[in-house]
Amino acid sequence: METATVHSPLEAFVRDYVDVTGGVWDEIEPQVYDLLLPAEGAGAETARSVDGREIVRVAFDPEAIPEHPAAQLVSFGTPLMDRLFADAMQRGRFARMHIVGLNLAPHDLAGRMHRAFAMPADARLHVERVRPLSFPQAIFWLQGTFVSDQKEQEIVPIALDLHYGRQVRHLDALLDHARLSETPALPLLEARHMSLASAYPLAREQALRTVTAMANARHRQQSDHTERQIARMNRYYADLLHELQEQVQRATDRGDDPGKFAGRREALEREEKVRVAELRQKSTLHVQVRLLNVLVIQQAKLLIQAMVRTDKRDVEPLELVWDPLTESLEAALCPQCQRPTFAFARTRLGQLACPDCVSSTPVPGKPSRR
Repeated sequence: METATVHSPLEAFVRDYVDVTGGVWDEIEPQVYDLLLPAEGAGAETARSVDGREIVRVAFDPEAIPEHPAAQLVSFGTPLMDRLFADAMQRGRFARMHIVGLNLAPHDLAGRMHRAFAMPADARLHVERVRPLSFPQAIFWLQGTFVSDQKEQEIVPIALDLHYGRQVRHLDALLDHARLSETPALPLLEARHMSLASAYPLAREQALRTVTAMANARHRQQSDHTERQIARMNRYYADLLHELQEQVQRATDRGDDPGKFAGRREALEREEKVRVAELRQKSTLHVQVRLLNVLVIQQAKLLIQAMVRTDKRDVEPLELVWDPLTESLEAALCPQCQRPTFAFARTRLGQLACPDCVSSTPVPGKPSRR
C-alpha cells in the first residue's frame, strides 16, 4: 500500500502558484522541480526559455543541491520566493467568493426570535415575511509596518458586514475553505449594502486601533531599551571624563599646564551629545498602514420582516436577520438611534427603542436638562 506524499506548505504554494499562473511544473524527484514560469517570475539566474517563459530548477531540500548544482534552493526569504509572493499578492488584491452548504430553513425561527430579543411585557414579535438574500461580507487585510532600529510588519484582518457596516467577529468561520466556492449555491438577490469605498474607512479605523496598540507596546519596549543604552553610554563617557580628570590632576601635581586637556574634555562632551542624539533618532518609531488585499464573501442569510404587536397599540415593523453560518439572529437596529441591540422597551412617548434611548428620552411637557 502506497503512502501519500505530504508536501510542505511552501512546496504546495509553489505548485499551486505555477498552476494558477498558467505555468508547468515537473517533479524530478521528491522536493526537486523544474518550473516553467513567466520571465518576470523566474529571475535572472535561469538559462533556458520556452516561448519567452523561463525554466528554472528548484530544490526544497538543501541535501539535494549537491546532486543538482544548477538548482536554486527555495525557502522563505530567497529572491525567487520573494518575487513569487509579491506577484501572488498582486494577483489576489481583490477576489469574490461564496459560502455554500448553509441551512436556510432553521427550526422554530419564531421561538428563536422570542428567546433572542427582550421585548416590552405587552409586546409580541410576529414573523410577517422571510426572504433569503445574499449578504456581502468584506474582509480587508491591512499591513502595519513598524520601523525604528529594526523593521517589523504585522497583518491585521478586518471583516465587515456591508449590510450593517458592523465588524464581523467570526472570521475563521467566514474563511472556512470547506464552505467557500467560486459559484453560489443559489442565485439570490443582494441585500442592500454599502460600497467597498464606504466600508474601507470603517475597516481602517478598526485596524488603526489594533496597530496603535501594537505601536504603543513597541514604543515602550524601544524606549526602555534606548534608555538603558543611553545610561550605559553616559557611564562610559563619565568614566572617560573621570580618567581625564585624573590626568589633569597628575599634570597639575607635576607643575605641567593642564590647559592642554581642555580640548579633550570638550571633544568628549560633544561626542557624548552626538552619540545620544543618534541613539534617540535611531530609536524613533515610524508606523505606516496600507491595504494589502480585499475579499468579498457573499453569504446567504434570511431577512425577516417582523411586526411588534400589542393589544393596545398599532403594529410596529422591525427588520431582523438570521445568520445560518453562526445559527443565530443578529442584533437589530434601534428605531431611534440605529445602534444594534437585543433589548427593546417603550420610551415615555410610547415609541419602541433600546434601553439607552429609553433612559435619555425626556418626559412629555418637562424641559430637558442641559
